[in-house]
Amino acid sequence: MMYFLKQIGFLGIMLLSVFGYSQSKAKSYIIEGNEYYQKGKFDNAEVAYKKATMEDPTSVKANYNLGNALFQQKRYKESIAHYKRSAEVSKTNNDKHLAYHNLGNAFMQEKDYQNAVDNYKQALRNDPKDDATRYNYALAKKMLEKEREKQKDQNNKDQNKQDQNNQQKQQQQQNKQNQQNQNNQKQNQNQNQSQQQQSDQQKQQNQGGNPKAGGENGNNKGQGNNQSPEIKQGNNGDGKEQDNAKNNLGDGLLKALQNQEAKTQRKIIQQKAEKQRTTTSKDW
Repeated sequence: MMYFLKQIGFLGIMLLSVFGYSQSKAKSYIIEGNEYYQKGKFDNAEVAYKKATMEDPTSVKANYNLGNALFQQKRYKESIAHYKRSAEVSKTNNDKHLAYHNLGNAFMQEKDYQNAVDNYKQALRNDPKDDATRYNYALAKKMLEKEREKQKDQNNKDQNKQDQNNQQKQQQQQNKQNQQNQNNQKQNQNQNQSQQQQSDQQKQQNQGGNPKAGGENGNNKGQGNNQSPEIKQGNNGDGKEQDNAKNNLGDGLLKALQNQEAKTQRKIIQQKAEKQRTTTSKDW
C-alpha cells in the first residue's frame, strides 16, 4: 500500500527537471515553489504555486505541483481540485497520465475507492505500461470489493435489525390488543354481574311487595267474628257524597251479615230445643 504513496514524492520531484528557468512571473513562482518543495517546506511551496496559478490559471505544471504540495499536507480534497484542473488543461498523454495517477492517489486517501479506480483507469489509458499505476489500480479494485462486501454485510445487519424491530413492534401491538380485549371482556363481565344483581334485587322487591291473600294458598280464614272488612268513614269536604255512598253500601252489607248471623243463631237454638225434647221423651 505504501508503494503508490511513494509515487507522489517521485512524481513531484521529477517535474523539477522539466521546468526551465524562465523570465515570466508564473515560471519564476513555479521555480520558487519547487525549491521549497525539495526542502520539504510544503506550505511555502503551496504559496508559491498559488501565485503561479494566479499569474497563469491554465498552467499545467503550476496546478499539478500545487496539488502535490496540498497532498503532502494531507489536504487531499483541496489537492483533487488542482489535479483535475491539470488533467483538463494537459495537452500531452504524459501530463494527463501524471494528473490522473495522483487523482487516484488522493481519492485512495479519502477512501473513495470507486473514484480511485476510475482515475487510475484513466491514467492507464494514457500510459498502459506504467507499473505503479497498474499496481495502484489493482489495489483500488480490491479495496472497493472489500468495501462493497462490508457494506453488504452492514446492510444485512441493518435489515435484520429492522426486521427485529418490526417484529418487536408487532408483538407489542399484539400484546396491547390482547390486553385491551381482556379489559373489554372483564368490563363486560362486570356489567353482566351488575345487571344480574339489579335483576335479583328487583325480583326480591317484587316478591316482598305482593302478600298472599287469605293466608297460605289463599285458603286460610280469619279468626273470630271479624268476617266483614273494616269500613272507614271518609273525611268531610270534597267528595262527601261519594263517602256517603260508601257508608250506605257498608251499612247494607253489615245489616245483611247481621241478619245472616241472627238466622244462624235461631237455627242453633232450634236444634238444641229439638235435641232436648228427644232426650226427655226417652226418659219417659
